[in-house]
Amino acid sequence: MTETEFRLRYSELIEYYQYIEERLKYICAQLLADADKGWFNRLNELESDPFGMLIRKIKQLQNEKQMIVLDDKEIRELDDMRNSRNYWIHQCFGGMSSPVIFRKGELRRPEHAKKLKEDLSMAIEWEEKLTGKMQEGKNAQ
Repeated sequence: MTETEFRLRYSELIEYYQYIEERLKYICAQLLADADKGWFNRLNELESDPFGMLIRKIKQLQNEKQMIVLDDKEIRELDDMRNSRNYWIHQCFGGMSSPVIFRKGELRRPEHAKKLKEDLSMAIEWEEKLTGKMQEGKNAQ
């Protein structure tokens, strides 16, 4: 994979991670909404909550409300995605273990291209899944 191709897909992956965080915020806001504050006002309260905190908050709210929006398997998958996201955001270029390196315009290690493609595919799938869950939540109200 060329450096240009890698950087394009990398940017797309980060974009999808941001979409997923937004979808998780929307789901939390829907779960927190009540007669005093609607989901839009609750959304403002979640503005700076990171990915992992949102996953834990959804799990907590589901337990409190005794409902399931995301089952245990989905929560685990999202947590795995959070770990992948943290690698791509915080470690891939400067981390101590297996950093992404380019040589003469090409990605040095093919396993990085494979992981990037897999993680991008998973992020796209989850963004679509969470968008569907948001719609289900709106329809249930």
